[in-house]
Amino acid sequence: MTCFTTGWSAFFDVALWVNWATIATCAVAMISAGVAYKQWISSKLEARRATAYSAYSRFLELCDQSPDFAYADEQVIKVNQKDYIKYRWFVAQMLFAFEQILDVLPDDDKWNVTIRNQLKKHVWHLRQSNSVDRGEWCQPLQALIERVIEQVND
Repeated sequence: MTCFTTGWSAFFDVALWVNWATIATCAVAMISAGVAYKQWISSKLEARRATAYSAYSRFLELCDQSPDFAYADEQVIKVNQKDYIKYRWFVAQMLFAFEQILDVLPDDDKWNVTIRNQLKKHVWHLRQSNSVDRGEWCQPLQALIERVIEQVND
């Protein structure tokens, strides 16, 4: 039966189709695994972004509720002791939101710029903050705070 092993007639051999089906199944499985991995990575990144946006949104709501604190005018805030106490809690909540953002997206340049710009407004308080002095914030946030304080001092 040489005619079934050479030429076009080889395509009628069932064993050949079984071998090709096995190879095709492996190829489809590998491609599917690759697509699933890419989707997993993408969903993981989206979840991180959602966490960052949620934390910043809560901070912006806080700014809307306390615009004097958001603008961080030291002369206005320190006039009243109660306002200064509330402002310190405002800053703690701000730093906590920034810590959440940096925890999920520490290397995102846009978030780093946004956080740095907000920290600059509050640098007068950050210089005297006990939580900053004790290094209570995550390392990326602590480093940003120290850079902002250093830049403003120069």
